[in-house]
Amino acid sequence: MSYVKAEDIDLSIQSEAVILIEENTGKILYEKNSDKKMYPASTTKILTALIALENLDLNQTIKIGNEVYSVPLDASKAGHNPGDEINVKDLLISLLLPSGNDSAFVIASEVAKKVTGNENLNIDEAIAQFAILMNNKAEEIGLTNSHFVNPHGYHDENHYTTAYDLALITKEALKNETFREIVKMSSAQIGDENNPNDRELYFQNRNLLLNPKYSNTYYPYATGVKTGFTDEAGECLVASAQKDGISLIAVLLNSPKDMRWEEAKTLFDYGFDNFEFYQVVEKDEVVGKTYVDKASPKGPDELEVTVEEEFIDLFNKDDISRIESKITWNQEPLIAPITQGDEVGKISFILDGEVLKTIDLKAKYSIEKRTIWDVIFSLKAIPYWIGSILGLCILFTIINIIKKKRRSRGFHLR
Repeated sequence: MSYVKAEDIDLSIQSEAVILIEENTGKILYEKNSDKKMYPASTTKILTALIALENLDLNQTIKIGNEVYSVPLDASKAGHNPGDEINVKDLLISLLLPSGNDSAFVIASEVAKKVTGNENLNIDEAIAQFAILMNNKAEEIGLTNSHFVNPHGYHDENHYTTAYDLALITKEALKNETFREIVKMSSAQIGDENNPNDRELYFQNRNLLLNPKYSNTYYPYATGVKTGFTDEAGECLVASAQKDGISLIAVLLNSPKDMRWEEAKTLFDYGFDNFEFYQVVEKDEVVGKTYVDKASPKGPDELEVTVEEEFIDLFNKDDISRIESKITWNQEPLIAPITQGDEVGKISFILDGEVLKTIDLKAKYSIEKRTIWDVIFSLKAIPYWIGSILGLCILFTIINIIKKKRRSRGFHLR
C-alpha cells in the first residue's frame, strides 16, 4: 500500500517534518517532508539507548566518572555525580525520562571502553567511538539520510536525521522489551536505599502524552517514546500509541511551540480511525475452481484450489471493498493427472492496479487421468458406441441390399 502524502489529506499539521507509520508493518500512513534533513535534538537518545541495550548487561553496575562534567551547562541532566553507582537499567531510565545528557555521556563512555577494550579512553575519544557505533547501527537499520556525532543530540551541524529515519530507529528500538517498558513510564524512582553510592532519584517523563495529570496533553493510548528540544531543532517528539491491535509511531520535528502534543494526538486519531488489519484470505481457503482436461470419469473433472498461506495486512478502511483478485493458471486448461497439494497456479490480490500480494495455489484433492478403458467403458462413451453400432448396422444393411441386387441380376442373365 502506498503511503498517504500530506497533500492528499488535510490534517492541519504545522510541524515542519512529520511521519506516521504502523509499527509492525512499517507502512507509512501519513507524511510531510519526511525525508527532509532535520536536527533531532534529544530524540537521538532513542538510538543511544538501543546501542546500550545491545552492548551492556542490564544488571551491570556502572561507577559514574568525571565524564558528567563534560555536559554543557544549558543541557538537560539527570543529576549524576562522580562516584555514584548505578545499574544499566536505571541509567537508561535516567537517559530517557528526564533526558539526561549526563546519562548519555556515561553510556557512551562505558560502551566505547567495552567495545574497544581500552579503559583509558577520555570522553572525547569515547564519544567519537560511540558515534561510529551509532552510524554503523543506522546503516544496519537502513537509514539513508542520517549522520550522528554524539549520544545526546546537543546541536551539531553534522548531527542530523529525518522524520522517516527516526521512525525506523524507533521501530527497531521498540522490539526490545526493556526499552518498551521504560519509555512507557510516566514517572520513575531509581536507586538503592541500602547503597549510599546508588542515590535515589525521582524522574517525571517529559513526554506529556503519558501523564494523566495533564488532561490537555494526555493521550490514553500512548506508549512512549521521547521528546527533544534545542533552539536549532525546535520542539521535537517521537511518540507511540497502541489501540485495537494497531501500533503507531509518530515523529514530529520542529513543531510550533507547545503544539507537538496536540498534533501527535491528531496523527494517532487519524491512524486509528481510518486503518485496520484485514484478513483478505485464510490459509487453505478455497478461492477458485477450474475444469481439468483428461480427467478420469471415476472422479470429478473440476478442481478446487486453495491458497498456500494467509494474507492479513493493514488497509485504509475505504480500500478494503475495492480489493480484487486474479488467478493465473500454470496451464489452461489444467490436464490430469493432478496430485493433492500440487502447485497449479497463483492468485494475485490487487488494489487500484497495484499487486498487493501473490500466493501459490494448491490442488485441494487429486484427480486421476483417464485410461483407454475409461474411454471405452465410460457412460460418456455410450452415445459413441450406439452411433458406431447403428452405423455398422446401416452399413451391413446396405451391403446386404447390394449383394441381393447382384444375385438378382445374375439370375436374370442366365
